[in-house]
Amino acid sequence: MNKLTLIILTLILLGGCMSPSQKYSNLDPSKGAKKFTFWERMALMKKVFVDKSERAPTTKLPEVKPDLAVFADNAQSLKFIWFGHSTILLHIQGRNVLIDPIFSGAASPVSFLVKRFQPPVLGLTELPAIDLIIISHDHYDHLDKETIKYFSQTQAEFVVPMGVGNHLRDWGVKTASITELNWNESVEKVGLKLTATPAQHFSGRTFFDGNSTLWASWVIKSPNESVFFSGDTGYNEHFKTIGSEHGPFDYAFIENGQYNERWRDMHLHPEETIQAMKDLRAKAFIPIHWGMFNLSFHQWNEPIERSYQLASREKLKILTPRLGEVVSHDTQDFYPWWEIQNNSTQE
Repeated sequence: MNKLTLIILTLILLGGCMSPSQKYSNLDPSKGAKKFTFWERMALMKKVFVDKSERAPTTKLPEVKPDLAVFADNAQSLKFIWFGHSTILLHIQGRNVLIDPIFSGAASPVSFLVKRFQPPVLGLTELPAIDLIIISHDHYDHLDKETIKYFSQTQAEFVVPMGVGNHLRDWGVKTASITELNWNESVEKVGLKLTATPAQHFSGRTFFDGNSTLWASWVIKSPNESVFFSGDTGYNEHFKTIGSEHGPFDYAFIENGQYNERWRDMHLHPEETIQAMKDLRAKAFIPIHWGMFNLSFHQWNEPIERSYQLASREKLKILTPRLGEVVSHDTQDFYPWWEIQNNSTQE
């Protein structure tokens, strides 16, 4: 590992973990980013970003080129496309809502770290007109500078947690297009009610800005439909509160990947993803935060395999679309494609 890589790894690792003045905290302040010694941090970062072993697929994952005419059909308004990791394109009440969009080649400040498994199934210029963009927090795998700069030249509106608007303004988004919300605040945009709800996580993009911006989960409601997006979060009582105050939900997009015992407070393990779905009173849930980037030590398909088995055992409705697949209430042909893919990589 050369000196430049070492410096970059250090900055990424320390971002959000060491800040001279932390502004935001979790509902339970004891649940924060775990403090490691410098050398513990370096060993972790080397293992995550350099010693990747078999934590990424060796062949291209199955994908579907989405039929955007079907996606835009308002006869069945509530539809979505999963692009991998936490990027969701949602069609609700005739509006196109993009959540945590990352379309660049890497989820890091440099192109040679945290690379995508494969290119997005649609490029930025192929997307339909976007009415609204929602961001959960400012980590690189959720807030992508390249993508935001592209949308700064469009009519899209942005709804983000407190403080995240500063990043957007630096990248060319007009202040008039940005709405920042604190937890439990709501706003009406393009005919939808958006509510920032708590999450248990942290923020930061550099050595110096840890927790200077807020992180959030999101409730998205039309007159007839309701969607929840967890963002990054550990498990806590906030899921039950959100379910009680805002549920039930037609769809719940719930974090399911990049977990480890060392940072259990910050990310959901599959068993907790299942419990969160129950707490939220979701009719169906979609595991996210997996399938496009390698940010932990588990195999790339371990999160979905574990969640799928747990959900099947408890007869819960889990939706497992392929990359780019248009999903509506009528979509029925889900299958464990990651098992087939994993078998093919071992032959």
